Amino acid sequence: MSGLPGAGLGNADLTVAAVDWSGAKRPKGIWLAVVRDGALVESRSVATREEAVAAVAALPAPVAAGFDFSFSVPAWFAAELGCASAPEVWARAARAGDAWLAPTAPFWRDRCPLPPEQRFRRCEARFPTAKSVFQLVGNGQVGAGSVRGMPLLPSLRAAGFAIWPFDEPGDRVAFEIYPTALRPLVTAPGPFSTHDERDAVLSALALWEHRAGLGRLRKTDDPVTLVEGDVWDPVSPSP
Repeated sequence: MSGLPGAGLGNADLTVAAVDWSGAKRPKGIWLAVVRDGALVESRSVATREEAVAAVAALPAPVAAGFDFSFSVPAWFAAELGCASAPEVWARAARAGDAWLAPTAPFWRDRCPLPPEQRFRRCEARFPTAKSVFQLVGNGQVGAGSVRGMPLLPSLRAAGFAIWPFDEPGDRVAFEIYPTALRPLVTAPGPFSTHDERDAVLSALALWEHRAGLGRLRKTDDPVTLVEGDVWDPVSPSP
């Protein structure tokens, strides 16, 4: 992670990328969109999650990249795992993720066993249609994608990316996005071949349109957010 906080992230020479993710064991629907100088310069299907991360890591700085999966879990579950930080959760997901997806409670497919107050991270209260990371079934579920995505975040860190909000951003930063919240912020340039392409392209264009806010990103000092993470959103920013 290099440079001053937010170095270059709000500038016109910024490259932004959005990845529409997949949690499938044999991934389908991963889509990468890249915007530079306000124009869509790359939009393509990607075969694997590892390839998507490598493609983002290879982009020139300054670069800001949004990924459509949860970067952590609710604080109560992290504490139950003995994890005091999000990176500890990533390491546990790398070791135990397959068992979680079996599923093992609190992850679920048939019926949610959790009371409402335990289903979500605090940041997700800003998004009425957000899905719980523990949910492994249904349209829009992010559970499998999140469990299979968290173990890849250390490779982005190793490539010089700050992982917001856990790290102080420099000229390379990656963060969570919620495409459903970003889609209304830009006019659709479609037609799109798939919903995955639509979500990635519109999210990347929204990142570009609101790049000034990216330059204001800072590492959190809130103890809950340091464990649970946050979702970047220019309309309903973190408190």
